Amino acid sequence: MDGTSLSKKERREMRRQEKQSAQVSGARSKIIKKIAGWVLAIIIAAALGYVGYVYLFKDSAISEIGQSYTIEGREHVADGAKSEYHTNPPSSGPHYGSPAEWGVYDKPLQDEQVVHNLEHGGVWISYKPTISDTAKDKLKTIAKSYRSKVILTPREANDKDIALVSWGRAYKFNLNPDGTFDESSVNNFIKKYKNTGPEVVPD
Repeated sequence: MDGTSLSKKERREMRRQEKQSAQVSGARSKIIKKIAGWVLAIIIAAALGYVGYVYLFKDSAISEIGQSYTIEGREHVADGAKSEYHTNPPSSGPHYGSPAEWGVYDKPLQDEQVVHNLEHGGVWISYKPTISDTAKDKLKTIAKSYRSKVILTPREANDKDIALVSWGRAYKFNLNPDGTFDESSVNNFIKKYKNTGPEVVPD
């Protein structure tokens, strides 16, 4: 029907219906947006809750590994200064002002530098340079599987073939007679004690 052939009353009625239809459509759109907003909020809350659960409880099933030690302080000392520690390798105490980059090193690092990494929640894996290349390669593979918070270095002063250290804790062991070691225990130590230092530094 042509709009020009409608009476004034019919045109008013048509405009009223169009306005009413637009209002209903707008209200429906607002309801849909509100529902979508609530759904999104629930999804985000669930995701954050899951992340928090995983972060707090994912490693609770892993038994304690190694030995805990008394914290020896955490003050900064000048680069190049030598500190005396009561554990070997050190698990806390005075340290340099700058930590080392995370990753794998073929040469030793100063104890005083790596202790700063422990303070940031890192795990330090050190090994006697005399262990087999096969054992070294396995340690390197493990260390490289973590994008941060793990440092691997040779260390002549170790009293065991391999030492894993976090802030206030150490797990030390010799290789098996065939030159192997329990790789799962190394991974479990990292999983359980990574990010347990006194300073919270994101991965």
